[in-house]
Formats: sequence, C-alpha cells, structure tokens
Amino acid sequence: MIGLVGHYTRSFVTYMGDITGLLTLTIKEIKHLTHPARRAIFFFLFKRQLFNTGVRAIGINTAIAIIIGSLMMARLFALLPPGKSMAEFYANFFVIVVIRELGPLISGIILIARSATAITAEIGHLKLYNEFEVLQAQKMSPIFIFLLPVFFAFPLSLLLMFIFFNAVSILSAYFVILLDDPTLSFTFFLSAILSKITMLEVIITLCKALIGGSLIGLISLHFSGKVGGRFTDISRAISSSTTAQLIAFFTLNVGLSLLAYQL
Repeated sequence: MIGLVGHYTRSFVTYMGDITGLLTLTIKEIKHLTHPARRAIFFFLFKRQLFNTGVRAIGINTAIAIIIGSLMMARLFALLPPGKSMAEFYANFFVIVVIRELGPLISGIILIARSATAITAEIGHLKLYNEFEVLQAQKMSPIFIFLLPVFFAFPLSLLLMFIFFNAVSILSAYFVILLDDPTLSFTFFLSAILSKITMLEVIITLCKALIGGSLIGLISLHFSGKVGGRFTDISRAISSSTTAQLIAFFTLNVGLSLLAYQL
C-alpha cells in the first residue's frame, strides 16, 4: 500500500514537473516573435489553430447553448411568480448557473473533445514518425511551431466560446420565454442579467478561460510527447490526455467557483 502511494506520488510530481517544463520552454520561445519572419509563421499557425479550435466549434456550442437556454432556463422563468423581485432572482440564478458554471464547463468539455484530442493525435503521429528530429535538423524549433500556437490559441478560443455560449443561452431563453409572456421586454431581460455580472464574475471567467485553456493545451502536448515507437501509443496518449484534462479543468473550475462564492 505504501509502495503504491509512493508510486502515484512520484508519478504526479514528475507529471507536474513536465507540465512546468513545457510552460517554461513556451515562455522562452516567445522571444522569437520579435523576428518578422518567425512572427509571420507564428501568426499563420495561430490563426489556423484558432479557426480549428474556436470557429469550427460554433455549431456544437450553439446547439448545446440553445438546449440549456430554451429548455432549462426558459422553463425556470415560466415557473416563477410574476414580479420584479422574481425577475431579479432569475437573473442572479442565470448568472450563477449558466455564466459561472455551465458555460465554462461545457465549453471546456467541447474544447477537450474536439480540439485537444486532435492535437494529441497530430503531434503523436509526428513523434511516432520522428518528424521532430527532421525539424530540428532544419534548425526549426518544434516548440515554436507546435506548442506556441496551441498555448495562445486554446485560451483565446475558450474565452470566445464562453462569450458565445452565454450570448446564445440568453437569446434562446428570451425567445422561448416570449411564448409564455409576450409582454417581456428584451431590454429589461438583458439588463436584469447584466446587472448581476460583477467585476468578480468577469475576473473568474477570464481565469477559467486563460488558465484552463493553457492547461488543456500543455497537457495535450505533454502526453503526445510520450508517444514512443508503437502505433498504440497514440491511442494511449489520447486516453490519458483526455482523462488528465477533464480532471484538471473540473478541479480548476470548482476551485475558482468556490473562491467566487467566498468573496
């Protein structure tokens, strides 16, 4: 039993050391962005990654946001008795449930399922066929080409997904509520929700997007870098990476939410 605990402790410390090392290497590569040619290459790869990660996730993000907004939040509004105080209660509930909790969690899961697994598989294939050695032989840094665009694109994509998810949830909830209460003003509905979004809410959301997106990207790169000479290593890397990303992202979200409730 003690040996098992020691084994898992040593593995966790090594894992955290690897993630910290990847973060350090990424930060060191930022200095190369001052070079015009390398900056052009970076922005090309960054825009491609941002498109694949954020823009192409709009469909699934919209579908889930409509389900949450129209079926859950709109039905809750219909169950509340009329009155300004009840509308304010609903707005506060909407901010806590959708904007603080569900929006970040669902967007993070979409990012992990769609993009992080693809990055792990892509880099795992490159590692399997020794493409990194080819790049290094050509004096090109694999970290600059593969890690840096992901490190910047994932947090920004996640933040945009948060904003888009919340906007679609609000709109879909309002349009379904109109079926029960045609007199409800969109201005009143929107202002009631926005009035409950404090600066603390904005900071917590930014932290969830920026820290969470960076963690998801670093974990993908960590496990894809462990691919050896066997093809089955790629599927193992995807499985291990997805598990670690879900644990890390859920832990981060719960921790930041608890901090928000305490402040």
